[in-house]
Parts: sequence; C-alpha cells; structure tokens
Amino acid sequence: MRPSLEELEAFLHVAETGSFTKAAERLGISKSVVSRRLSALERRLGAMLVSRTTHAVTLTELGSGFLERARRTLDDIDEAMEVVGAGAVAIRGLVRITAPTNLGTLHVLPALMMLMALHEGLEADLDLNDRYADIVAGGFDLAIRIGDLKDSALVSRRLGTVRRCVVCSPQYLERKGRPMTPDDLEHHECLAYTNMNPSDQWRFMVDGSWKATRTKYRLRTNDGNALLTAAVAGRGLVGLPNFIVQHDVAEGRLVRVLEDFALPEVGVFALFPSSARLPGRARAVVEHLAEHFQRAFI
Repeated sequence: MRPSLEELEAFLHVAETGSFTKAAERLGISKSVVSRRLSALERRLGAMLVSRTTHAVTLTELGSGFLERARRTLDDIDEAMEVVGAGAVAIRGLVRITAPTNLGTLHVLPALMMLMALHEGLEADLDLNDRYADIVAGGFDLAIRIGDLKDSALVSRRLGTVRRCVVCSPQYLERKGRPMTPDDLEHHECLAYTNMNPSDQWRFMVDGSWKATRTKYRLRTNDGNALLTAAVAGRGLVGLPNFIVQHDVAEGRLVRVLEDFALPEVGVFALFPSSARLPGRARAVVEHLAEHFQRAFI
C-alpha cells in the first residue's frame, strides 16, 4: 500500500529539522500526530527510517536513501499542482522567506504584499533577521541576502545592487569635525556592521583605485537598525545602504560625508537549495522581487 502525502511530509520535515517538535511546528500539527504518521510510514515500508533517542533524531542508512526520493515525490506533486494553477493564472500556496531586517521591511515586504494582492491564494512566511539563517534547517524556500555569498551549496539569483554611503549626525560633526578624505577615518569613531567583510566596509575609490582604510571602531553590531540608531545618536561614522539612511538624511538627522569617494556596491541575491527544484510559487516570488529591485533605487 502506498504511503500518504501526510506521511511523506512528516518524514521529510523530521529529517530536515532533526526534531519531532520542530517538524510539528512547521506543519502546524501536534508532535504526537507527526510521530504517528512517521511510524505508519515505517510500517508500510517495513523499515526504520529514523533512529529515535532521548536527545536526538537521526536518519538511518535506509532513511538517508529514502529522503531524496520522498523530497522529489513531493516536489513533483507541488509542480503538478502549480501547472494546473498556472492554467488559471494564479499563484497558490505558502512561500517561506528569510531576509535582512531593513531590506525586508523596506523592500521585500512591500513587493510581497503587491504580489499577494494579485494572487489571493499566495501565502508568505517572512522571517526578518540580520543573522544568516540555515535555509534547509529553517524550512525556508529562499533567502534574500546582501553582499558576499557564503553558502556554496546554494543556488543564487542576483536581484539588484545596493549603493552605500558614509553618514553621521550633525552633533558628531560638531564634536569631531568632518572627514575630508578616507585617511581621516583613522582619527574618527566608526561603527561596524559585523555581517559584512571589514575590508569591503571601509574601502573607497581613490584616484581611480580601491583603497582600504584603517578605522577605529566605537561599536560593532550585526543589526542595521542598531547602527542607524547609534549614528543618529552621534556615536560615530557608519557606512550604510542608501535605502536605510535616506529618510534620516532628508530629515536632517544624518549627514552624508566623503561623497567624493565611492564605496563598493554590493549585490542583493535570492538564494535557494540546489538539492531540490524551486517550487513554482517561490520562483514567481523571486521573479517579482527581481522586477522590484530593478525599478527601485537602493
């Protein structure tokens, strides 16, 4: 007798998360239901797929071999449903996305809401976090990231380009003076974004060549909002994307400096696992985001 889709989904999520509790949270059902479905699948197959202990859930050798087949089966079913949905010119189902907080709030979320308004069957689970999430373990269909790509096992799609500038508060300028060249930063207080390579963070175009600049950090953090707050409070100079600072610059809370010396531009990418096809609904989201970032000046 063939296993049910619910049994395959239970196995897939337990395998990916290594936890019955996390699998239950993903599926929106109880832990006991997940356990019953997985046990039923094992009885149908006549084999143990996972090894259960008090502290961990791991795949058996047979379970590891069955995992990719189960994933491929569910992907094929999703694709078949999306083909039918495409005939009705509709995008349906849930897309799980992780994105940096500021970019997600200012760009990804508005673009998603526009697409959802066009397709009532589309649902989104948007995780906003400046820490890089594990896409597979987190159950995400795709991740939106800025800058260097560290996940070699993931497929990437470039969506757009981010332009950056150096800013500080008027109060900081009164206290420390205005830097006139990148070399002046050595005598200033700087704020560092720890999710970005330091050498790229303070590298400027000087006389036609890229030049790294020595800086003295007053504050380091992995959160763009925290850096923005610190800069507005006069705690130092910071290099941030234009889309983050433009409102505070327009309102006079921040001032651009070193405008004659360009910072390196960084890419915005959509990342997704290479081991499985991107579901059609997630592919539609990627295409829509690419169109958005091509129109937006960020």
